[in-house]
Amino acid sequence: RSQIIQTTTSKSQVGVGSKVTVAINGTTHEFTIVGEWEADPAEKKISHESPLGKALIGKAVGDKVEVSAPAGKVIYHIKEIA
Repeated sequence: RSQIIQTTTSKSQVGVGSKVTVAINGTTHEFTIVGEWEADPAEKKISHESPLGKALIGKAVGDKVEVSAPAGKVIYHIKEIA
């Protein structure tokens, strides 16, 4: 079954297709939000359906999101959206 995924070209909010720069404990990381079939963690492409992807969708620069990970909760601070 096919699923239509809306992409975004807005740099004001995170959406599918966004490149997002986040800070975790002062260290920056860049991810691209993609559809679940394109996800490739080694390429820093995360699915919009993943816990981090779901937390980031719709957020803006300056927002903080909290995601549960095996090692505990991780807080991501959104620095840039491209």
